[in-house]
This record gives sequence, C-alpha cells and structure tokens, in this order.
Amino acid sequence: MCCGSPRQRIATGAPGPARSLAVNMQRSMPVQIKGAASAAPVFEYVGATALTVVSAVTRKTYRFERPGARVEVDVRDRSWVAFVPNLARVGQ
Repeated sequence: MCCGSPRQRIATGAPGPARSLAVNMQRSMPVQIKGAASAAPVFEYVGATALTVVSAVTRKTYRFERPGARVEVDVRDRSWVAFVPNLARVGQ
C-alpha cells in the first residue's frame, strides 16, 4: 500500500486501467498455415462397382463412379470416410 501499482489494484479489486479487448483478441487468434494441413484428403474406391457416400458429419455426397476412382474429401469428413468399406486413403 504505498504506490497503488497495477498489481495491488488487481489484488484488492480496485478498478485499474481498461485493457483493449480487440488487441487481446488479435493476439489469441489462430494463424492458418497453408500447405499439407489445409489440403483435402483423397480417397480411392477399391470395390467392384460404384459407390455413393453421404457424410454424417457435413452431409456432403461423395460419388465414386468406378473402381479406382479418386475423390477429394472435406477435411472434416476424413475420419468418418476412412471407416467406409472399400475406400482407401491415397493422399493427404
């Protein structure tokens, strides 16, 4: 209790200088890095006919027209599509 420093104001609950929320928000915003992390995963159909998959996550429809067909999948659907029989992940 001699000088009223910011540390003492916080400890005692006394009002101190207002901080800018916008500045703090900018510092905590995630940085999106381009490259492998943003590339869409690719799956190949290894079955005998054609296959249509509707994602339970994004509700997108993925159509594999023939055996060997490759389709890019939304990153959010990657884990879900990996469990579909006759689909093999071949990229990203």
